[in-house]
Amino acid sequence: MPPHERIKLYRTRRGLTQEACAQLVGKSVGCWRKWERGERTPSSLADWLEIARVLNVRDLGALTGLPLGVLPDDPAEHESVGPLRVAMTAYRPAVDRIPDATELAASVKLAWTTWHQSQQRYTFTGPVLPGLVHAARAAVAALDGADRRVAQRATSDLYLLIRSYSKRVGAHDLAAVAADRAMTASYEADDPAYTAAAAWNLGQVLSNRGHTEEAVEVCREAAADLERTADGEPVRLAALGGLHLLAAIQYARMRDVHRATAALDRADEIAARTGETQHRFIFFGPLNVGVHRAAVALELSRPGEALRIGEMVDAGLSPSIERRHSHLLHMARAYTTKRQDYAAIHMLLRADRESPEDSKMNLLMRGTVRELLARETPTTRADVRLLAERVGVI
Repeated sequence: MPPHERIKLYRTRRGLTQEACAQLVGKSVGCWRKWERGERTPSSLADWLEIARVLNVRDLGALTGLPLGVLPDDPAEHESVGPLRVAMTAYRPAVDRIPDATELAASVKLAWTTWHQSQQRYTFTGPVLPGLVHAARAAVAALDGADRRVAQRATSDLYLLIRSYSKRVGAHDLAAVAADRAMTASYEADDPAYTAAAAWNLGQVLSNRGHTEEAVEVCREAAADLERTADGEPVRLAALGGLHLLAAIQYARMRDVHRATAALDRADEIAARTGETQHRFIFFGPLNVGVHRAAVALELSRPGEALRIGEMVDAGLSPSIERRHSHLLHMARAYTTKRQDYAAIHMLLRADRESPEDSKMNLLMRGTVRELLARETPTTRADVRLLAERVGVI
């Protein structure tokens, strides 16, 4: 059952009219009716959260059919998840030899570089993760002293990567486990920057599962620690900025405009000091703040503002394929909401050129294509159907 039919089903079960539901989520009746007819999809996670609240649905998967990141006609589990789950849950690591700390760190860095830069990042990253998990577990168990701390840092970085990968292939249980293990490894590494990165990672998991308040609390506590200890140190400042950006998205989902703006402004202040940086495989700087300002506006259901901000951001300068793809997709979502379909299709095509694999995995991408497909015109038909075929909608 597609998402729009699920919305109607749960509304009917609650005995609510379309008019009542529209009023409760702060939308027009026409907007709600289009959601139920499948002519439009909710433009942000905040909208989905509001719909779930009004309809008394505790799990967002009940509205989308599967966990976030996967649409109803996708496979239940990505082919790479099985071997990764085996490695993550194995009683003891299976390795032919134990790598030294430097070798482990280099292997994790190579995997991260592939994830950030390759257009086939799922194809090339997924298969190496199980082996890296076994190697990291074996190294941490065998090493001691300074070498063990280096291995713990590499292990924390590895679990950050596994969290990101697992989320995007729909394995949210593994994402949660990886986030927890990254936090544990960061404590063992005894490095505040690693702990902050792990907290950011945990906040991402909570955010992706709709636990907005909990994500804010993690960001708030970790940021408070760094505010006391950063002392101008670039790595810690960058981690602090990333936490404020993640918090800004959460405040937007809570419809707290004041705190969302304050978090963005604080991130701006930090970015002016750090410039463009990459620490702990997290990108931070003025560019990323601009991307998040546009994303926050979209979360607040302000597509015009999102476009005004987003059009001034050159996301093509980001070294991260994920960030470039995400920004273009947010722009497409804003154009779609404004019914500027030709511009939306242009953004989607650009995003797909950046990372075809991400396009096929992304819920927002596929939902936007479905919406454009439902109202295609002779002018948009060829391009939107091409997109629909490429992302697996038709």
